[in-house]
Amino acid sequence: MSQSATAAAVIHDQTLIRRNSSLLIAAVHKETVMMNIESGRYYGLDEIGSDIWRRLESPMAFTDLIDRLAADYFAERDLIADDTRKLLALMAEHEVVTLE
Repeated sequence: MSQSATAAAVIHDQTLIRRNSSLLIAAVHKETVMMNIESGRYYGLDEIGSDIWRRLESPMAFTDLIDRLAADYFAERDLIADDTRKLLALMAEHEVVTLE
């Protein structure tokens, strides 16, 4: 099992998601670009990833994030949860967010 798949498995409803506050962030059109100063790595989020990033301005429980996304997107809640869990696991793997 890959590291991001392992991280996705530990994201439960009450997992608190918190942004890494040491990133440099810039909005470019409807997308977000960021740089981790410590590692020198750059990351980019598409429009939906950027929407998730904006919603995490304050730390949020996974279930609350999914509820808000499901209210705004026309897709099944389970699909939204699965896709978001995978994205957050990848973001945690790259230290863009922390999972508590």
